[in-house]
Amino acid sequence: MTHSSELEARKLSKRFPDGTTALEEIDWNVKQGETMVLIGESGSGKTTLLRLLNRLAEPSSGEIFIQGHPAAKQDPIALRRRLGYVSQDGGLFPHWTIHDNVCLVLQLLEWPIAQQDERFNSLLPLVNLDPIQIASRYPIELSGGQRQRVAVARALAADPPIVLFDEPFSALDPLTRHELHEQFLTLKTTIQKTMVLVTHDMAEAFRLGDRITVLKDGHIHQIGTPQELIDTPATPYVNSLIQHHLA
Repeated sequence: MTHSSELEARKLSKRFPDGTTALEEIDWNVKQGETMVLIGESGSGKTTLLRLLNRLAEPSSGEIFIQGHPAAKQDPIALRRRLGYVSQDGGLFPHWTIHDNVCLVLQLLEWPIAQQDERFNSLLPLVNLDPIQIASRYPIELSGGQRQRVAVARALAADPPIVLFDEPFSALDPLTRHELHEQFLTLKTTIQKTMVLVTHDMAEAFRLGDRITVLKDGHIHQIGTPQELIDTPATPYVNSLIQHHLA
């Protein structure tokens, strides 16, 4: 595996019309094949950073590079189709079957039906779902954990190099969350994608991340492996998060 930057932010800032600064001149990067977790309390800037990566929002200043190319010079719709995205609620279309939900991007990319079916049948086992049992069902017929697995399958459908996760496990009960963490770790080993995951749960960050970015009030306090954060917390804020986690 090479370790070139798949995602990079240079002097990135985001200010909103009401005067709020969500991010202030951050420098940040994610290496190819690693899982980077963004952690911070509400308003820290973590979800804003995720939205800037897939151009659901635009920076006030600074630049984002995706696989070495400036994001601002790429067509936003084409860019989003190359980035997998899993939202907190899964974002499935309620009146579409599971098959059609998973194959959404493949339909947009005009894959032949036979190829869509083949991709669906190979993806669902990766997220521990039976494609035959589930293809013609609707999201309301599934549990919350199953819906999130379908959302992950949809994000992986077009085989994107990078997948973004916005608090994908936060709405689930503890048992389901634990189960999906295990599946995430297995999937991570299997597919070896570059992944960015937003959470406010330090235990989740430590469990799933290769490196962790700690954000507060639009500033990065530290980027490091879980062990680096424990051994050498860079600021009192990081130290307080670690102490709370270890308590």
